[in-house]
Amino acid sequence: MNKHITLSFLAWLAALFVGAAGIYGLWPSPQSKVLLAIEIITLIILLFNSASITCWVYKHTKNKQQRYIALLCIASLVLCICGDVVNFNLNNQYYRYNEVIKHDYLADSVWFFVPGYSLLFIAVLLASRSLVMYPLYYVAAYLGGTLLISLLCFYFMHIPEAGYYVLLLTGLHSFVVTSVGLMSLVLLNTYCGLNAPLGVWLVSLGLVLAAIADALIGLYWIYGNSGEGYFPQIRYINWIIYISSQCLVIHLAKINITYKLG
Repeated sequence: MNKHITLSFLAWLAALFVGAAGIYGLWPSPQSKVLLAIEIITLIILLFNSASITCWVYKHTKNKQQRYIALLCIASLVLCICGDVVNFNLNNQYYRYNEVIKHDYLADSVWFFVPGYSLLFIAVLLASRSLVMYPLYYVAAYLGGTLLISLLCFYFMHIPEAGYYVLLLTGLHSFVVTSVGLMSLVLLNTYCGLNAPLGVWLVSLGLVLAAIADALIGLYWIYGNSGEGYFPQIRYINWIIYISSQCLVIHLAKINITYKLG
C-alpha cells in the first residue's frame, strides 16, 4: 500500500471514528474540543496527502494539463476546508438570517464550497477531455440532466420561507454538486466504462459521495425537521460521507497519469 492510499485510509478511519462516536452519543457536544481537534487533524492529513500527490504528479510528468489537474484538486480541497471551518459554527450562531432556518450558517459555507467543487468539476473535465472529446449534444444532455435533477431535489427539500439568501446559495450549491456527482459517469465512460481501472471507480465513487453528502445536508441539516435540522446526528453522518469523498477524489490527478502511463 503506497503512502497516498495509506494517508487517505487514515483520514477515513478518523472520520469513521468521529462519526460513529457522535452517532452513539459519545461526544458531549458538537463543539467538543477533542472532537474538533480530531476533525482538524483529519483535514490536515487530507491536505498533506493532496500536496504530496501534487508533488508526485510534478515529479512524474511535465505535461502542463496534468499538472494543472493536480493544482485544481488541491485548490478545491483548500476551499472546501475553508467551508468546513464555517460549518463547524465555532461561534454557536443560529437563526442568523431569519427565524425559520436554525443552521443557516451553512449557507455561508457555500461561498467556499461552490468555487471549490467547481474547480473539482473542471479537473474531472480536463481529465476526461484529455482522452475523449465529447460532442456538443452529449454536453447539452449532461447540462440538461444536471439542471433537472438539481431542481427536482431542491424543490422537494426547500422551505419557501427560508429567505432569498439561503434559498439562492443552497440552490446554487445543489446544482454545482449535482454536476460534480454526475461527472462520475463521464469519468467512467472515458476510462472504458465497466472495464475502467479500480482507481477510476474509486474516484468516481468519491464524486458520487460528494453529491450524497450535499443532499443529506440540504434534506436533514438545513431544511429538515421544519428548519430545525436533525442535529447533531446528521453532522456526524455527513462527516463520514464527506471525508470519504475527499479521501477518494484527491487521487484524480495521480489516477489520470497512472492510466496513461500504464
